[in-house]
Amino acid sequence: MLTQTDKANDLAGRFGGESGGEFTPAGVPISELAQEYGTPFYLYHGEMISERVSRVRETLGTEVSYSVKANPSLGVCQLIASEREAGAEVASSGELAVALAAGFEPEDIVFAGPGKTDDELRRAVMEGIFAVNVESLNEIDRLAGTAREMGKGIGVGLRINPEAQLMGSGMRMGGTVGQFGMDQAELGEAVRKTLSHPELVLRGVHVYTATQVFEVEPLLEHCRNILEISLETADLAGHPLEMIDFGGGFGVPYFEKMTEFDLDSFAEGFRGLLSSYRRDPRLEGCRFLFELGRYLVADAGVYVTRVVDVKETRGKTFVVTDGGMNHHLTATGNMGQVFRKAYPLLNLTRMNGVPEEGIAVAGPCCTPLDTFGSNIPLAVPEAGDLIGVFYSGAYGFSASNLGFLSHPTPAEVLLWRGGTHLLRPGGRPEDVLGGQRDLSKPGRESSVPG
Repeated sequence: MLTQTDKANDLAGRFGGESGGEFTPAGVPISELAQEYGTPFYLYHGEMISERVSRVRETLGTEVSYSVKANPSLGVCQLIASEREAGAEVASSGELAVALAAGFEPEDIVFAGPGKTDDELRRAVMEGIFAVNVESLNEIDRLAGTAREMGKGIGVGLRINPEAQLMGSGMRMGGTVGQFGMDQAELGEAVRKTLSHPELVLRGVHVYTATQVFEVEPLLEHCRNILEISLETADLAGHPLEMIDFGGGFGVPYFEKMTEFDLDSFAEGFRGLLSSYRRDPRLEGCRFLFELGRYLVADAGVYVTRVVDVKETRGKTFVVTDGGMNHHLTATGNMGQVFRKAYPLLNLTRMNGVPEEGIAVAGPCCTPLDTFGSNIPLAVPEAGDLIGVFYSGAYGFSASNLGFLSHPTPAEVLLWRGGTHLLRPGGRPEDVLGGQRDLSKPGRESSVPG
């Protein structure tokens, strides 16, 4: 089984490896990128993302819907949309705006989320997206009322919370008590209510029950259950379904003792399963899709931060960096982890150095929560060295508390087709004043540039 250092070195190799002991993504020394864009910054590898999207689509034989929440950076979304290989799953009006700006076609966009506002429903109807995945009986009526007021129709997916749990997963969002979807027992009422509104077109079924799934057999059984729910839905509706959204949640092996999700094994079982259902007239012409985010982009990102200080305290080596939980909340274990574990890290300046065990790497924030790990094997750095936090392509920039302590925000940079592209410049200290009101000038915004 691979160690965290093995994983980091493997990912570094996929980015482009090293030269003279320095990380050289796409052949460019990391020190040059740090000089040009400043630290900290996120670095994404476009070809790795594109190749993963293609492989998933071709291996599964289904459509792929990119979960924009994983990384809503416009450039990342544009490269996925430009390949015409994926649709988009959005969960807010902001994500809808990004998806449309990136070039995803409205007929390839689905809108999910348990708390859609009236404005979000209006925007979905106005843009004519393929489906709003409704999550309650009340939401069906609200969506119908919105569409009626606008004089438009809108597609509907019924998000069902199945009775059966998906075992062998990380965070569960179905098969249990929660705010997501409608209980399977409400399926009949949901279909009846949807069909009672002429503005609504029942597209199909959406089931998303878990994330960080690694076990193939439970996931296949889960997909079989979704197909059975879908057939029941078609029977209740009296017409074939246009869509089955199987959710996703394929696991990414961030931590020790985690191995890669076996996509080939799952695909073999899924294709066999689907072939037995595809011939059913109730699914004639149906779009089968998986909504994936983390699995498509996580391994294609590295967060690069500079060492500010190295010190010994009570026999422990502490490496303090210029970025931390304020920029990368998930990598510091502060986004739902019960037991905090370290992502794969490397000293990008000393790739040939021998890792020393037990090093603590901490960010700049004034809290003991701001640590990437307390026992990390790392080639001992000096001030000025660059540290890379791998598996940082998903739930990084947008999932962090960027306003905490008012540090400047990190840049986002994309490696793509032989060049480097600045997707978002790093912030400035004075940005914290942008949009705020100056009390000394009633009714006027602060004159401080933002």
